[in-house]
Amino acid sequence: MAWAVVIALLASVSYAARLSATTVERPDVLFRWSVAIETLVIDGVIFLVVLLIARGLPLRETFALRRPTSWPAAGRIALIALGATWLTSAVLETIVGHAAREQAVPQFWDRARIAPYVANALVIALFVPIVEESLCRGLGFALLARWGEGVAVVGTALAFALAHGAVTDLPWVLVTGIGLGYLRARTGSLYPCVALHATINGIAVLVSALAGATGLT
Repeated sequence: MAWAVVIALLASVSYAARLSATTVERPDVLFRWSVAIETLVIDGVIFLVVLLIARGLPLRETFALRRPTSWPAAGRIALIALGATWLTSAVLETIVGHAAREQAVPQFWDRARIAPYVANALVIALFVPIVEESLCRGLGFALLARWGEGVAVVGTALAFALAHGAVTDLPWVLVTGIGLGYLRARTGSLYPCVALHATINGIAVLVSALAGATGLT
């Protein structure tokens, strides 16, 4: 299916970049306009491809664009999923350290470049979650759900991890993906998934900036 091809292409690019990397990523990555623009362009293309694949399908059903069955229940599930994500992250920080993690945000702060930092933070905390959740818990979940919700939850979590090129951070990305998938299954809506994903990304960006500003690196 076309969705699987997109995941395979993203995984190939991500792992190729991971394995061929010869330079250490600059710590000021979130303080560069080019990073925000590049992320917008790449994720924008991915979003367009997702919409093209979904062409002809009932978009509201395919992307679960409806209110969750219960907002309080969605909140409780999201809190549990968030706790599992943070716990896994803390364990990885202890075992491999922050610098060795692929999905970790560099702990850095530059008060002279606040504008590009805000731009990157908004892209990571708002636009990226919409795109990635539409790809995985939206289209992907709808396509895999024909084999059962369990397959959809685990399958989209694996796709999520592969698309990120996760190696060291594989446990963290899988736990995060399973939490997001379970949230989608239990609430019947993509909205709580986007909100949880945005919370995870937003807090990561803010905490890393705070750590850099206070010298906790």
